[in-house]
Amino acid sequence: MNEEQKLTRVAELLASSRNTVVVTGAGISTEAGIPDFRGEKGIYRTLGEQKVTALLNINAFRKRPREFYEFYRRYFLLPEVKPSRAHLLLADLEKKGIIKAVVTQNIDNLHQMAGSKRVIPVHGRADRFLCTGIGCRFESDAGYVRDYPDLVPKCPECGNILRPDVVLFGEPIQNHRLARDTILAAQVLLVIGSSLTVYPLAGFVSEYCTGDRTMIIINKGPTALDYAATLKLDVESTAEVLEKIARNLP
Repeated sequence: MNEEQKLTRVAELLASSRNTVVVTGAGISTEAGIPDFRGEKGIYRTLGEQKVTALLNINAFRKRPREFYEFYRRYFLLPEVKPSRAHLLLADLEKKGIIKAVVTQNIDNLHQMAGSKRVIPVHGRADRFLCTGIGCRFESDAGYVRDYPDLVPKCPECGNILRPDVVLFGEPIQNHRLARDTILAAQVLLVIGSSLTVYPLAGFVSEYCTGDRTMIIINKGPTALDYAATLKLDVESTAEVLEKIARNLP
């Protein structure tokens, strides 16, 4: 099956599906200008996974907040970017009823900014910071933290430290049950921009594949579950592929 035939077949599968769920990883956001932390030049390779997991850790945040924030500010205060064309296309497909939900590993909030309504972010949102004070409900955007005069941002209401609303090492993912249930209930699972190596989300996808299920993978390079895919498209540009698929939809 050549590429054009694959694109036509993907469009047919999406058009006939009553419940298509999309799973996205870093590959969709690199097209918007967000760095791929696990990519060839990402910090997991340049600094080493052991150092990253030691610093981007709930224990480091609690016990060594200055060291945590020195690292976090340098690498994880994400640049202010706009959603990519791929994000906008997925939002449009949801509006048309083709896509029912997006489960994302990404913390950049770009799906929501693009207009997707049912987004399940399992690793949290980097654009939001929460007060750690008991009973305090203060939250801020990333701009407040960028402009804060000290390295460690504190709550203006109670004085306690703010934390990023992202899942740190040593913490469970957010929306665990909802993400798993949503993936397992899909009639068609469309994986975009993920190598499917980060757990537990990769485990949910693997569990989905244990039956005779339809899974489409759109990714640059191989994934851990290529063998289970109904169709695999190895692409340079997610947006270009999604545009071609959208044109083939009835």
